[in-house]
Formats: sequence, C-alpha cells, structure tokens
Amino acid sequence: MRKFVFSEDRVNREVIATLTTLSNGFVSIRGDPEFAESRHGTFVSGVYSFTPVFYREIANLPRAHALYLELDGIPLAPESVKYSLDTKGGFLETDSVLASPSGRVSYRSQRFVHKVLKGLVGLKAQIRSLDASGRLCIKAPIELDTVNPSVPPEISVKLYRVLSAERGDFPTVDVETADGRYRLRVVSIVRLRGGCGAGFYATGRHIGQAACLDIHPGDSISLERFAVFGLKPEDVARQASETARGFESLFEEHRACWEREWEEIDLRVEGDEEFAAALAFNTFHLLQLYNDEGKVFMLPARGLHGHGYRGHVFWDADIYALPFYLFFKPEAARKMLEYRCRTLSAAVENARRSGYEGAQYPWESADDGFEATPREVPLDLAGEKRVRIRTGELEHHITADVAYAVDLYYRFTKDEEFLERCGLKILVLTARFWASRARWDPARARFVIRNVIGPDEYHVGVDNNFYTNVMAKHNLELAVHYSAKAYSDPKLRERLSELRVTQEEISRWAEISSKLEIPCRDDGLCEQFEGYFELKDFRIEPGVVGEENLPREVISSVHRYQVIKQADVVAALFLLRDKFPAEILEKNYEYYLQRTTHASSLSLPMYAALALYLGRTEEGYSMLKKAALADLVDVYGNTREGFHVGSAGGVWMAILFGLLKIQAGKSLYYERGASLGRVTISFNIRYRGAKVRVEVQGLPHA
Repeated sequence: MRKFVFSEDRVNREVIATLTTLSNGFVSIRGDPEFAESRHGTFVSGVYSFTPVFYREIANLPRAHALYLELDGIPLAPESVKYSLDTKGGFLETDSVLASPSGRVSYRSQRFVHKVLKGLVGLKAQIRSLDASGRLCIKAPIELDTVNPSVPPEISVKLYRVLSAERGDFPTVDVETADGRYRLRVVSIVRLRGGCGAGFYATGRHIGQAACLDIHPGDSISLERFAVFGLKPEDVARQASETARGFESLFEEHRACWEREWEEIDLRVEGDEEFAAALAFNTFHLLQLYNDEGKVFMLPARGLHGHGYRGHVFWDADIYALPFYLFFKPEAARKMLEYRCRTLSAAVENARRSGYEGAQYPWESADDGFEATPREVPLDLAGEKRVRIRTGELEHHITADVAYAVDLYYRFTKDEEFLERCGLKILVLTARFWASRARWDPARARFVIRNVIGPDEYHVGVDNNFYTNVMAKHNLELAVHYSAKAYSDPKLRERLSELRVTQEEISRWAEISSKLEIPCRDDGLCEQFEGYFELKDFRIEPGVVGEENLPREVISSVHRYQVIKQADVVAALFLLRDKFPAEILEKNYEYYLQRTTHASSLSLPMYAALALYLGRTEEGYSMLKKAALADLVDVYGNTREGFHVGSAGGVWMAILFGLLKIQAGKSLYYERGASLGRVTISFNIRYRGAKVRVEVQGLPHA
C-alpha cells in the first residue's frame, strides 16, 4: 500500500479534500487543511434532516478539528500546502509554510479518524518558527456555523440547531438536526506539550480552547487535538476518556488496525504502477466507508466525502458496490441489504402512492426510505428558471436492482437466516410491484412496461426499456424460484404464508415474466427501447468520455439521437450474462459502445466488465483503468463533490465477474487463466467463511 501526495499548485483544494477524506463509516472528515476556514464540517453516517428541494439530505454538522493560528493578532496564511494520504495506516499528513507580516512558521500535522473508536478524530500538529517572532495564538474551536449548500448556489441551509454549549471539563456542544430527529454531542479536547495550558473561549459562532505564547526563530510547539462525536452521551464520555492515552497510543492502535485490514486482503498489483495505485486508492476509500458497528450500511453515491447527491443512496450501492463488499467484507454486503430491509415498509408506501402494489424502492433514498429525488430544481433566486427532474417518478429499475442484489448475496453466502427473515419478503414484494406495473397489450399478446427511464437518462418516458424489462423479468423469475424453494423449507413456507402468497399468484408471476416484451431483433441486436432504432444515428469516437466533444446540435436535442449516457442494454446483458449467448453479448456491446458518451461514471466499469468477460482484454483494460482513475485524475470534473463509489466498486465488479468470471458452488470457481496483458493482480477474498487467494496472471515480460 502507498502514500498519495497532492499539492495545491497542481490540484484544486476542493478536489484534494475529497481525495484525502478520512472516515470510519460513522464519522467522516474531508481533507481540508485544519488551519484554513472551510464550508465543510463533519458528516455522521445516517444523520439526515428535512431540507428544501432535496427532501432529506445528510447534515453538514459542526467542524471540530480546526486549528487557527495568529501571529501578533494577524492570521497566518499558507504559502504552500502538501497533503500526504497514507492508505496503509489510514491517516493524513499536512505540510505547509504559514506566513504573516511578523514572519513564517513551518506547520506539520497528522490526522486520523479512529478505526475502532468510531466517534474519535485525532490531530497532532507541530509548529516551528522559521523567522517568526511575536505573540502566537492558537485557537481550536467547535465551529457552529457549518451549512449545507443548496440551489441555486447562492442559497445555503443550516440543518442543525445548537441545544447547548458548555465549558465543562472540555468544550461540549449538543446539537439537534433541524427536523428534531437526531441529537449529537461533540466534545473538543486540546493538549499542548511543554506545560502551556489552553483556556476556554467562546464567540457567536465558536466555542473552544485557545492558547497564546511568545515565539522566536527556532522555537517549536507541539499540540494534540481530539474531537469526539456521538449520538449517545455515554459513548462520547467513554471515548473522550480514551484521549488521556495520548495521540501516539491512539494513532498506533488506529494504524495497526488498518495494517491488519490490508494484510487480510493482501492486494498486490504489478505491471502498471498507475493502475496499481488507483486500485489501492479506491479500495482504501471503499473499506473506510464501512462501519462494522452499524446495524445497517447506507452507502451514498458519493460516499461520505462531499455533498454530491446530498448523501442519497442509488442503485450504485446494490449493483456496482455490493460485489466488492460481498467478497472482501461479506458482513458489509449483508448490512447494505439490511438497509433495504429497514426501508421496505417505506418502499411499500412508495408503491401505494404511485398507484402500484408491492414494494417500489425509491430512485434516491435517504435515511427513511422514501423517494428523495427532487421534482424540480430552481436555477435562479426568483424561481423563474427550473429544471424538471423525472427520475424519481420513472426510473423504476432500481426495484429490480435491489432484488438482484438479494439473490446475488444469497447465492454466494447461503445466508439462510437473512433469506428467511427479510430476503424472501423483498423478492415477493418487488415481484408484486412488477406484476402491477406491467400491462397486457392485446395487439402484440405481450406484457409491456411503459413510460420509464432506463439507466440511459437521455431518453425520458420511453416504453419497454430493455434494461428495465429484462431486470423486471428476472425479478419475477426470482420470486417464482424462491417461492418454490420455500415450499420445501418450513421457515420459508411460514414466511410465504405470512405474505399470503398463493400458487395462483406464483403462476401469475411466471406468466408475466414469460410474456414480458423483450425488444430484441431476430439478428440478436436488442433495442434499448421502442423506437430507439428509428432515431438519428450518431457515432462517438473511440476513447472519448463525456459530452464535451459532441456537436452542439446533438447535445441540445440528444433525445432525438441514438446517443446514450451510459451502459443500458450492455448493463442488463452483463448482469444477466448467463441468460444470453455470447454472440448476442458481442453484437450489442459493439453496437452500443459506439453510441455511448460515458458521461456517467457508472458506464466505463460496466463496458469494461463485458469486454473482459468476452475476452476483449486490451479495450476492456483501457476502460477499466480509466474508470479506476475517475477521482485521482478527476475524469468527470466533479470529484470536489465527493468520491465516485459506483465507479470504484464497478472496477472490482469488472475484475471479479468480468475478468475472473467468479461463480458460486460448493467451492468458489473462477477463471484461472484470466489475463490483463502484462498486469498481475492477486488478493484474498472471503467465501462462506473461508479465505480464498485469487490471482490474475500477467504475460511474461520480454
């Protein structure tokens, strides 16, 4: 594992802050330098609030790790900043020279978000005067003015209120989300080395500690700062008491936990240093998003790394990221599905509100499981310009995506307890949704699904989208299969009885799935939706990613062209690859690759997965590598908004299922002759309680 070094003369600070985010799956701190003001505070997983436009979003909570330096009353400002993210030990180092008219100091810090003590953030700073002479004051506040950015960009909202702010033994703040649903306690602890004490201070927006001392050239100061966050006061008190051990003891414990994590996986990549670095980087961020003490695992599309998508959960989690956790952290995959279990009653209500039966999972989910997709987004303060968002109303395939994830998890784990308690219920209720969603078309003697949005979101309100229909068909087939299984298992049979599943209903699912319209021609080319082949054709140059190179007339009326945003037909074919012959996979891959902009970070991983599955190693690896670099080189120009969870997870999905062709059985099967050209990859995965070493052999070097 390795260090990743970033400097502000090459990379924008907001991008670096995403790349150097530290988290333990409960508390998350972006990598903004602690000596500079920032609009980013602290994310605590699962702490959301009602908000304008976006229904519910993750709250930007108080910032409690800042260290502000003043020399003779004037703030010290950075001349340069270097950030070093150590993925092996899970910590961030910041080096800077801070200057004022009274001179300069060197500044070096280490920061961690403790892997075991989930509420604890630790920081150690070392300050040395280069030529500075005067009165140095150091302030360590809990900042109580952090806000969530909203729309239009001139608007921001504060999603918490301060209930109390007390001095006590250490500055302590209790806050409550704006909707009153969550309460959080924050404690700040500062210890200066060398006998100088820190006193209490408070302003309208800060409560914290401060220390002032005289410095001269060559003088050094060392201090430790801790912040503890928790939903229960007793947890905060317990973890705050641990800080008496000092930074070094806690830091060593944290690093040792991370080193054991990496030893367990033992990821090794040779033959392409850039890809090796990207894969390690993505793996680190996926690992640190999981809280092993949580009851459920909510995985927002942009992680806990930024405000992108407001902390909402999409299909990225179920389809793209779950395979990574399934093999590296099976308990995390289960807890991802526990989130879908916990919100199942909301999915039932979502279906009822939409006029359907069963359970309809929302396109964007927050903590309560109701639809969180905004219907309209204002573009100006007067509200005269608005963008209509219809994905929440029409992008229904996520319901089948959740069912797909339930089956995938069960097939590889054989977790009977999960299936009996919740999994079967999800499969039954989602099948009921599709049974009510599909309509009989007597003219073609087929069931149809009209007015949807597929993964390709350029075309809205289409009929018989291939991805939607194929995944709905699979969802219905899963319900039939597991219901048949349930009749031979007393516990599962009891669950069916509770759900009032009858043989008549099972037969109905089977009939709909067998007669559901799947738009494919006799030559094997599948139409993305009805009328797609009648649109104007336009082909995209190989290797182009994004919309920037499209002619203006195409991008301005993209719905009139056979141009698509991301894998749609190709996504369905890869996910259900065992149901289609290789020649159909090949034909559709070639056709749609030429017409896809890959403007979504979810596109390249899926195309790479199918290319590798088909043995098209060179082009598959090219797309795989570009997907792996999505954040490190800011491929999509929006890394500042958060980590691309789907792309990072999708790279592993492509390796596991596309390249290695992993399959479940009494023992794990994978393609031992899999190759990525000269690149060699090896790692450990978990399969039904056993550790399995997996290797991708590279070609011998000349």
